[in-house]
Amino acid sequence: MNSDLFSIDYFKEALHLQIKKNNGVQTPVQTMNSYYHTVISAIIQDRINKNFELIRRIRNLDSAYKSVKEEISEHQNIPQQ
Repeated sequence: MNSDLFSIDYFKEALHLQIKKNNGVQTPVQTMNSYYHTVISAIIQDRINKNFELIRRIRNLDSAYKSVKEEISEHQNIPQQ
């Protein structure tokens, strides 16, 4: 994992962890949506003075979300043998 806090890899790992924690309680997409909204709310509330940093965090979260959602979709469409 990329050790850079708030990197795409950081958010992807966090999304996967949340999905594992909520397995059987929520669908993966419901879990991802909940995490996504929680992080966005926290970022907005954070008093970041550097707009670039705020935008970078949001972009990385968005990229991670899309990537994990694609992984889930591909996994769910695999025919079971």
